[in-house]
Amino acid sequence: MLRFWHPIFEAPNTDGIDPDSCEDMVIEDCYISVGDDGVAIKSGWDQYGITYGRPSKNILIRNLVVRSMVSAGISIGSEMSGGVSNITVENLHVWNSRRAVRVKTALGRGGYIKHISYRNLTFDNVRVGIVIKTDYNEHPDEGFDPKAAPVIEDISYTSVHGEGVRVPVRIHGSEEIPLRNVTFQDMSVGITYKKKHIFQCAFVQGRVVGSVFPPPCENLDLYDERGRLVKRSASQNMSDIDYDF
Repeated sequence: MLRFWHPIFEAPNTDGIDPDSCEDMVIEDCYISVGDDGVAIKSGWDQYGITYGRPSKNILIRNLVVRSMVSAGISIGSEMSGGVSNITVENLHVWNSRRAVRVKTALGRGGYIKHISYRNLTFDNVRVGIVIKTDYNEHPDEGFDPKAAPVIEDISYTSVHGEGVRVPVRIHGSEEIPLRNVTFQDMSVGITYKKKHIFQCAFVQGRVVGSVFPPPCENLDLYDERGRLVKRSASQNMSDIDYDF
């Protein structure tokens, strides 16, 4: 087992492992405690990543225990302009962290994040469990194209469990960067905040299959365990994002 340990208050902005424009890679059997993201998959930043055009793809991450008190256990982006695809994260335990798994991007990035599979996730004492953020507006310089919108699609979360989570889901698409084909299945997360809207969504198309707790947002179609449609979404473009808690 590999161990990565950076004291939180002595080593800010210290990621554990950053695969950047990498392919055919396995990260497994690690304990990571850091001052930023435990693992952050990247592929270039804005116009530079678009020009270089080398994606990160075919990456398997499994059997990790991660703590990140100031960031996320596993992140994709925000520098992902060369594209990120075919990523599997399985058997992940995130504890005492601000976020568990996060996708982050913004206008100007271009590129894509697609075919991402998360399964067998456990969250313990995590502020926000699942995050997709499309307004991570940091740029290397003023040369980026503000119309270069990334494509975010085909992301699944299966067998997600935990306790002590304040906001289990916050998936924040936008009119310019809608999220497509996002799936939740077999999810039960114990919450610490008794506010109504703790499964938060905006501009997302996707589905919930079978039992999911807490109750999902109305942006998502509902299916039973056999894959039969139960209820269509009220509107994929509704916004129920609240960053105040």
